[in-house]
Amino acid sequence: KQKTAYVIYQCDWSSDVCSSDLMSEWSRKHFYLSRESSQTDGGWEPWAYQVGIMDAIADDDIREVSVKKSARYGYTKILVCGLLYFAEHKKRNQAVWQPTGADAEEFCKVELEPAIRDVPCMAPIFPNALRKSKTNPLQLKKFTTGALHIKSGTASGEYRRITVAVGWLDELSKFPYDVEGEGRPFNLAEKRIEGAVFPKIVTGSTPSARGGGWWVNMPSRILLRGR
Repeated sequence: KQKTAYVIYQCDWSSDVCSSDLMSEWSRKHFYLSRESSQTDGGWEPWAYQVGIMDAIADDDIREVSVKKSARYGYTKILVCGLLYFAEHKKRNQAVWQPTGADAEEFCKVELEPAIRDVPCMAPIFPNALRKSKTNPLQLKKFTTGALHIKSGTASGEYRRITVAVGWLDELSKFPYDVEGEGRPFNLAEKRIEGAVFPKIVTGSTPSARGGGWWVNMPSRILLRGR
């Protein structure tokens, strides 16, 4: 059961969870900006407006976080940090959908794999993440207690046979309104988190100046799970 929807204005979310569970604190301790996708490589210090979003995503009482953002917001770094945080700290199965197959491949090669390589605490739980093989393809990262799926959002088959606790849809406004007649991408992804103890779905997008696509009318919000 979901409770009230709140609109996020910059950084007005304040979490009451233990500080050791906050993604912002985890990121300060562990996350690293890799040279492949950053102006300079090195440790991460989130901006104030990023802290609220990160800690809302980490809060188990929140089922949905939807972020409507500008360009150069740092959302991709929040996404990558979140994937590693939920894998290492909360040990949950995840799936991230990108607008196209090419986007999914580039995200994996440029953002995800360098982060796995450069964040030391990931080595014990991703022992084979950077070794390509038939049992460890580009679109599936197996860690010691679960899996991370990297998928394209344009084909209905990419939403099947996946059971996860956390689902991410990146640049949702670039997804088709309806995926091959099967339904909206958000609804298809949401089906994949059904049954999880702490289900979570996170979306983010940058609407364009020319109308922004079907997603532009959706609010930035968080949805709390019923206690």
